[in-house]
Amino acid sequence: MLRSYLFFSIDYEKLWLLTCLLFSLSPVCQSKDIRNNVTNLQLLENCTVIEGHLKILLMFKTEDFRGISYPKLTVVTDFLLLFRVYGLESLSDLFPNLTVIRGNNLFFNYALVLFEMVHLKELGLHSLMNITRGAVRLEKNPDLCYLSTLDWSKILDTVEDNYIVSNKNNQECGDVCPGTAQGKTTCPQTTINGQFGERCWTQNHCQRMCPSTCKHRACTQHGHCCHDQCLGGCSEAGNASRCVACQKFQHQDTCVDRCPQGYYTFKGWRCCSVTGVCFPLCRLNCTPCAGLCPKMCSGVKIVDSVTAAQALRGCTVLNGSLVIKIRGGNNIAAELEANLGQLEEITGNLTIKRAYALVSLSFLRKLRVIRGETPTQDGNYSFYALDNQNLRQLWDWDKHNLTILQGRMFFLHNSKLCMSEIRKMEVVTGTKERGIKNEIGRTDRDQASCETQFLNFTTVRTQSDKILLKWEPFWPPDYRDLLGFMVLYKEA
Repeated sequence: MLRSYLFFSIDYEKLWLLTCLLFSLSPVCQSKDIRNNVTNLQLLENCTVIEGHLKILLMFKTEDFRGISYPKLTVVTDFLLLFRVYGLESLSDLFPNLTVIRGNNLFFNYALVLFEMVHLKELGLHSLMNITRGAVRLEKNPDLCYLSTLDWSKILDTVEDNYIVSNKNNQECGDVCPGTAQGKTTCPQTTINGQFGERCWTQNHCQRMCPSTCKHRACTQHGHCCHDQCLGGCSEAGNASRCVACQKFQHQDTCVDRCPQGYYTFKGWRCCSVTGVCFPLCRLNCTPCAGLCPKMCSGVKIVDSVTAAQALRGCTVLNGSLVIKIRGGNNIAAELEANLGQLEEITGNLTIKRAYALVSLSFLRKLRVIRGETPTQDGNYSFYALDNQNLRQLWDWDKHNLTILQGRMFFLHNSKLCMSEIRKMEVVTGTKERGIKNEIGRTDRDQASCETQFLNFTTVRTQSDKILLKWEPFWPPDYRDLLGFMVLYKEA
């Protein structure tokens, strides 16, 4: 088994890895923040993979980008962002072979962002086949066309979180796909919002689409399916050593399902040996951890997006408080579990506030202790749940144990959360004797069917056009809980 190691002499927040043995023909580059001058794009020379993000921004002098091209770049592991780059009209020549944007770390939930690109006329990323995680945001690009001709569902798993607004009106664009001027249909055709049409990036480049039988949108230029471990494309069908990118991990020059014995996963996509990892400050000897190595995070952490959650990835102890108020997004529960699922202890308080995307708190699957050393500002509360319209379950109390050492709990306006859930939490966490009745609002559970009672019918009389039902009087312990009766029927 692979062992975890704790390096006592390094600050986990500032830990950085210098090198990793990688047997590839072209270099892997780290995150690039390119701004001010077009000549700074030379930093991308020879880069095949950007291991991190790529930002190109704030080039206010109108530049001539003709002849500038970085054809070796095929993968960005985090996100691609362009902002106010004057003179750039297309990415077609700049990144002709960019195939995969992984989205390991996102820019506020987005993997591809183009904002206020005043001269951009087309995206032109004609080799882009896969955005593995995250959405697309294209906003305030007044000259940007060829948007209605793109089928993003062939690139992303879901398009519901895409934000494409305030670009050039489609009716003013006159987008023409290759072959259209000659009366030919050469590009793939799909239906988007009921509109059937050709899909292309520019007047010279169709949108590439693989046969439905190919996994992970990976096929050759001629449409032959790649090996199952490939992502985005390959140069030879069925060969795991000829992939553009890997679905899971790259070991030497081959895509694999998991790293072999003696190697460790690095940056979520490649395999490194222990001897291939360098630390700037580290003792010669390391002490093995008993299981997962602990990671201490500090401060008041506000999780209002996937990006904010990523900052807590791997944290086991939060020396501070956690506020979750995430309102929407795709696959939020899985994203939160991936980033917050290792958290075991919170020294301050836990607040769940207007988190409309949540139906359960089970993503905090390892949380065992809330110390309550820093209660909320509006009361001595260590757990605070306010206005979570879709929250139905806290945890599965048959499998989860949570202790709140100090402070009380507060619930209000959680309209689908049943009182039984709250009462169970009081017992399990040890806060039952600390609570005040009014701290659990009556607006909890008012839209949920929480309790079931059998009514004994005393009379059932049917006629040709009516039915008479009578039942014994029923009053709940609190008469205010009974709003009325509803009788449902169906024809026999």
